[in-house]
Amino acid sequence: MKLSLVAAFLSAALPVVSLAQTAEDLVNDEKTPDDVLTYGMGYAQHRYSPLTQIDRDTVKRLVPAWSYSMSDNRGLEAQALVKDGAIYLTDHEKTVAVDALTGKEIWKAMIEYPPETTRVVCCGIVNRGGALFDGKFYRTTLDAHVIALDIKTGLEVWRTKSSDPKDGYSMTVAPLAANGVIIAGVSGAEYGVRGYLEGYEAQTGKQLWRTYTIPGPGEKGSDTWPGDSASHGGGSTWVTGSYDPELDLVFWGTGNPAPWNPLNRKGDNLYTNSVLAIRPKTGEVAWYYQMSPNDPFDYDGVNEWIIADLAIGGSPHKVIMQANRNGFLYVIDRTTGKVLAANPFVKVTWADRIDPTTGRPVWSEDTKRILENGGKVRIYPSVSGGKNWARCRST
Repeated sequence: MKLSLVAAFLSAALPVVSLAQTAEDLVNDEKTPDDVLTYGMGYAQHRYSPLTQIDRDTVKRLVPAWSYSMSDNRGLEAQALVKDGAIYLTDHEKTVAVDALTGKEIWKAMIEYPPETTRVVCCGIVNRGGALFDGKFYRTTLDAHVIALDIKTGLEVWRTKSSDPKDGYSMTVAPLAANGVIIAGVSGAEYGVRGYLEGYEAQTGKQLWRTYTIPGPGEKGSDTWPGDSASHGGGSTWVTGSYDPELDLVFWGTGNPAPWNPLNRKGDNLYTNSVLAIRPKTGEVAWYYQMSPNDPFDYDGVNEWIIADLAIGGSPHKVIMQANRNGFLYVIDRTTGKVLAANPFVKVTWADRIDPTTGRPVWSEDTKRILENGGKVRIYPSVSGGKNWARCRST
């Protein structure tokens, strides 16, 4: 693998004049390695650059050309975006634009939020980046707002409140611009939120739709939650989804149910630990697939969904793939949601296999014991997951 982001930064030799981004620019992002316009370096989230100047032989010759400090003693988890020689960076309290060749700050926009917000933020006082579209930079804030900044000046264009942190909600996700709609998700499963995704009008910030990841009373899937457990069922959406412009479908993973103890929420707990295929203009769910029903192990399903076209059994298939926190690598038909393959890529003891017909996990005896009456049993993968959202693990 090449150092794709570094290569993109160093190759951005154009003058620092950030122009408007069109929907076509975003669709072609992975084909234009001189910039990085989307989270994951393209809608398919391949995170790969075809640039060849930096490779395994030349990488040892890299030396620092400049440095820029974000002056943040919290955490830096954001992917940088690059457009026309400018690098766009975020943390929990600021957004900055930096000249890619010199490191000179072009502009800085501070983010203010009530100090009590940090008491209910899950999980970490961080931000995971932004989205570029139509001459604006879009990001979320810890106090659950979505904002748009002018990419030339950093001035705020609009700000929309999504939820109240007092109810356990926060936002750390990098938004996704898909078919002209800005889509963002929420954090807070550990604080008993009812997770959702929202779509916003790119020019004004008007909320176009909200799609809950936990069904309300009487809605399809509500019977998978006993009593009123769905009202605080979790299902956060804190990692950015991928997008297929041809199918006009966004694929977004959902997080763990709440609380962690499964004995008070017996059932599948839809639509936690799932992937939702969503129509970006309306928020309609075209299909879903759940990886870990009634999850007692914090196996978030939010890891990136990678888009690819594969030959399977001699026939072409449009697929999405995910190395899930539960230890299985899933290959799913992205037009229908049918599971085509699901195989362990690390040690897995919580399930014996994934049933190829139903797509459901076949629980191991240890997991059955936990789900029936609790108990202490060592399970693999651990709570850290076979793959966490930002890294791989071997245990």
